Amino acid sequence: METKQIIETFFEEQLGETSQYFLYKDKKLLNEGRYVEFAEEQLAKAKKIFLSVSFPLLICSWYGTISLIEYGADPNWFDLTIGLGFWVALAGVAFYAPKEYYTIKSSMNLFIKMMKEKESG
Repeated sequence: METKQIIETFFEEQLGETSQYFLYKDKKLLNEGRYVEFAEEQLAKAKKIFLSVSFPLLICSWYGTISLIEYGADPNWFDLTIGLGFWVALAGVAFYAPKEYYTIKSSMNLFIKMMKEKESG
């Protein structure tokens, strides 16, 4: 019971501001008490999500640049709005994705360290 309380407190403190969600497999690992394996899976999942964000970043920068070039060639509000909108989206994704990734990464590394210290001592 003490371990479960420590883990719940840890997740509330460390991951309270992230959009972290747990799949059935993740909840099963937690219920079985395989905490280190759970943390390692969360690290792997966060890395995959972080890498998958690169595609939207490329799309936003590409279409944003093309729209602004089109606006320069033939000024109209549509190209300007689309170009600026894509660059705003690019800035948002470029800020949000690393914040989520590094929050989860640091929390899970701390969690693994905490669980290994608890097991050894």
